[in-house]
Order: sequence, then structure tokens, then C-alpha cells
Amino acid sequence: MLKSLYVSSFVIIDKIKVDFSEGMSVLTGETGAGKSIIIDAIGQLCGQRSSASFVKKGCQEAIIEGVFDVEVTSQLEEVCQQLHIDAENEFIITKHIQSNGKSQVKINYQSATHNALKLLMPFFIDIHSQFETQKLFAEKNHIHLLDEYAKEDLQFLLDDYQKEYQEYKHIQNQLQQTIQEDMSDEQLEFLKSQLEEIDECPYTDEEIDEYEEELKILQNYEKMNEHIQNFEQLMNNHQGVLPKLKEATFELQSLSSYNEFEKHIEQIHNIYYNLLDEVESILDVYRSFQFDEYRFNELQDLLFQANRLKRKYGFTMASIQDYREELLQKINAIENREEHILQLQQQLTQQERKAKELALKMHKVRIQYAHRFESEIQKELKDVYLDKAIFKVEINETSLQPLGCSDVKFKVAMNQGQDLSLLNETASGGEISRLMLVIKTTILEYNHIDTVIFDEIDTGVSGKVATKIGEKMKKTALKKQVICITHLPQVAALADHHYSIEKQSLNDDTVTSIRHLDTKQRVMEIAKMLSGEVMTEEAIANAKKLLNV
Repeated sequence: MLKSLYVSSFVIIDKIKVDFSEGMSVLTGETGAGKSIIIDAIGQLCGQRSSASFVKKGCQEAIIEGVFDVEVTSQLEEVCQQLHIDAENEFIITKHIQSNGKSQVKINYQSATHNALKLLMPFFIDIHSQFETQKLFAEKNHIHLLDEYAKEDLQFLLDDYQKEYQEYKHIQNQLQQTIQEDMSDEQLEFLKSQLEEIDECPYTDEEIDEYEEELKILQNYEKMNEHIQNFEQLMNNHQGVLPKLKEATFELQSLSSYNEFEKHIEQIHNIYYNLLDEVESILDVYRSFQFDEYRFNELQDLLFQANRLKRKYGFTMASIQDYREELLQKINAIENREEHILQLQQQLTQQERKAKELALKMHKVRIQYAHRFESEIQKELKDVYLDKAIFKVEINETSLQPLGCSDVKFKVAMNQGQDLSLLNETASGGEISRLMLVIKTTILEYNHIDTVIFDEIDTGVSGKVATKIGEKMKKTALKKQVICITHLPQVAALADHHYSIEKQSLNDDTVTSIRHLDTKQRVMEIAKMLSGEVMTEEAIANAKKLLNV
């Protein structure tokens, strides 16, 4: 669940910190006070796109930080391994948005990307806004909603299917490419010339590195010779380092009878003989080099050829060899075109059979869950005064698609006697809000997300319907943490925790704040929601009645 949220310098928020608890929390306040801005801040933690406009005027950066208690599932562990972060029971998500629009993300104080947030946050939180309600209209999303409901029995099948489907598409693309490719004699001759060119330089990257080092030595052999000669002169000349050091060592021999000097004299002796060995080793290495003009020219030609191939076929010798394998396949495909096409067709048929088998298993699972989903939705619709509505999941078999072979459509008849039609064709705004809430809460029963946020889910409803919507969210809050923005007193009164969002104008600046309300404050807030600006005794009495205080 979302334990706490810290926001600073975000739009009209100066600085707020709010602690959230289990159960149902509501955020209320006048229109424009900044309720949705807080949801937008949470959305930033979920990987939504940043903008310089989010940084409060006159500030350098906005900071948003959320602390989440989570249940570590096997799926979450898998994603954490992919992102190279530890799967823990507490996650701290931080986002800094600079005034130039750039942003930085940290997960448990470790730098991360926006893509990492998009992979991770769906395990923690679900934000449902009016925009999400519109997505419900889109027919293409219906299969995703049904799959989320059937996730427990479907996910492993879907994972296996998508691997087989990707292989199926890969073979299909190979076959199409082979059929469409230029298979002329001229093309064959061109490919063979490329292969021959690559085979003239069959070296590895390691060998090329060795050849470059050898050439470097040969190119600098003359300078090396000069330096070595000078070095040997300075070390071995009668006025050189070694003879002088030997003389100095000899002078110390007369002091060897004194214990105080013994240790130091021994060290000087060791230095002399070690230095003598090192000088000989350097000269031995030098003597192993020998300038060979033929070898010098050979290396130049070899490396020139290798660099030319890199420019044409790849940046490394390894990538050139990869390209060589592609050439061999293409040459083989041309020389054995009919046989190659036949092999690909056979592979495609076999792979299609494997993918289709999994797709049909998923189709059967979806049909089973579609009936259960219909029944649950139908039952829940009665609880939100849509008892005349009929909800159906229409599911038909199709050709292979990325998600299987199922075409899923949600259809509804909102009134008795109406024909079933797609969601966006008949329902009103208030009906859609209720239907969406029923679908959303039904699906939430079957996933591991701990926190769900409803942003003005109750738009377009009032009276007893509003109470039913509040009760529906209250029921969800028995298992999930629910945070909702509402304008309805009936919904606000059902919450376990009530937060008031307020906007003030101070010194030519607009600032949004949030405060947790106690029972007396809740009474006044709900009374204000009932009566508007003019507070009446009747509104206060109604507020107390709603709150049972």
C-alpha cells in the first residue's frame, strides 16, 4: 500500500507530506483546489511523462517521493531481477523534475529509468481516472480486461504462447523474405564475392589486437633502438648507474662488521643485483625484437584489409563473421531455393500448429472465465441500481494474433428491451461510471495490487446511486487500500480517512495544502459539500447523520 507521499514545488503545491493508511481514504475540496494535481504527482511515480510545466513557478525542481509497502510475489521478483534491484517489502520511489523538463528517477535510492517505473509500479498501484474510463470503450482493450480477470489460470499459457507466436512470426517473415528476395545469378555472384572478400581476412578481434601491437612496435623500432642504446649507455658505461652503484656498495663493505649497518648494507646489495637483473631483462626483451620490412608491410596490408571490412560489414571481426553466416544462408537459399522454401513452409506449419494449440487452450480458458465474469458483473450491477442492465462477453475464435485466437467484445443493454451493443454506443455518463466501477472492482478481486486510486469515479451520479458507489469502494477497501477523489458527500462519509485539499492565495502566489480531518472537521467538510458556501444547521445535521455521529 501507499504509506506516505511527499511532494514539493509541483505545479501549485509548495510542500506537502501526507501519510496514508489501510482502508478507504477520500480527498475532497473545491474545484481547482488541487485534488487531481496530487493524483498527477502519484502518476509521475508510475512513469508518466514529465514536463517543465510541472515545476512550480520560480523553483528549480519538483520532488515527488512515495513509500510503498508491497507483497513480494514471484512475478515481482522476476521484474526486480530484470531491473537489477532487490525485491523488498518496502519500496521508496523518488522522482526529481528539473525546470528544463528533464527528470531523474530513483528506486530505493538507486538510479533508474522511466521504463523501470512502468515495469515495476503496476505491481503496487492502479490509478483509474476519467481517461481510464474512456479506455474501457475501446474494443481492443476488452481482451486485456478479461485476461486480467483470468490471470491466475491464463498467465503461464499466455507467456508460453507469446514465445511460440514470436517464433511463428519469425519463420513467416523468413519465408516471405525468401520468396520476395532477388534470387538472380547476378545476386548470387555478388554474395559470393562478398563471402570471398571476408574469407581473405579470417582473423579474430584478439588476433587483430595482437597484430596492431606488433605493427606499433615495428613502426617505433628506430626510436626504441635509440632509447635502448641511451639506456644501456647510462646504465653500463663506466660512469653509468650500475658501475657507480657497485663502487658505492663496495665502499660499504668496510662497515659490515657494525650491526647497525648490516641490515642496510644487505638491502643496498639486493637493490644492486635486482637492478642488474632488470636491466638484463629489458635488454633481452629488446633483443627479441627485430625489424623485418617484409613483416612490416604484411601487417600494414592485413590491418588495412581488416579495417576496410569493418567499414563495410561491421565494427568488429566478430560482427563480420556474423554477417558471413548470413551470407552463407542467403547463398544456400539461392542455390537451394525451392528446397529452402519448402523447409520454411514445413517449419511454419509445425510452428503454427504449436502456437494454435496453445491459443485454443487460452480460448477455452477465456470462454470459461467469460461466463464467470458475466455472472459476477450481472450480480454487481444490481448493487448500483442497474438491475435492468444486461452485460455480455462476446468471444469468438480468430486467426492467430499476438494474444491468441480470441476476439473479445463487452456488450451491454442498459435498459429492458434494448439490443446488446458496445459500451460506448448506449450508456450515459453516469451509467458508464457505475459499469466501469463494477468491472474494475470485480477484476481487482483477482490481482495482487494493494492500492487503487479512483479519480472522480462518481462523476454524473447522485443520491442513492452515489451511496451505492461509495459502498462498492468501501467493500473493495476491505481487501485493498482505496484512495478516491470525490465531490459527493455520500461517498466521503463512508471513508475511513478523510483529507481536505485547500488552495490559498498568499503574496501573489497560489499554494495547495492537504490536511487529515478529525470527526468534527469531517462534519463541517461534508456539510459544506451538502450546502455549498453558505453553511446551514440542516446541512450540519445531515452531515452528522451521514457520518453516524
